[in-house]
Amino acid sequence: MKISLQVNVLNSASTGAASYSLDKADESPNASTPPPTAVQAAGVKVSLSEAGIQKSADAQHPRSNDDIDTSGLPDQTQKTIKMIRDLEQKIEQKQQELDRLMGNQNMDPDLKKSQLGALASEISSLTAGLATANNALVKQSRSGKLSADQLQQAQQLAAR
Repeated sequence: MKISLQVNVLNSASTGAASYSLDKADESPNASTPPPTAVQAAGVKVSLSEAGIQKSADAQHPRSNDDIDTSGLPDQTQKTIKMIRDLEQKIEQKQQELDRLMGNQNMDPDLKKSQLGALASEISSLTAGLATANNALVKQSRSGKLSADQLQQAQQLAAR
């Protein structure tokens, strides 16, 4: 019995596709031939868009902001913490895209270089936004809108 699964991960921003295959050969104990080492996958193909991949990830790791909403912190601070979480999530997604792109050996080198530059630029912009949001928390504390305990609570919530 042979089970094959092929999953193609497509990135909407690129024309390349990363393909992963898993083959399992179930040989009887009396079989004299070793299982094949390279087998072309056939059968079920699953393709997910970037939005589908994100939705799947969100379903597996729900990130609720209920803890922020019930924290008792000022509204502006809550908005800032939510922004920090959102930016961190976007940075993580872009980093994963960057890793997938780096691992794609089938892509035209010039196209790959161009897309790597674009992703690096996006990550830089998101990182700058994250630094700005973190500075906003400190600024709220310095202006007297947050006590030291509230700042610590806000930083802990942002880190989750």
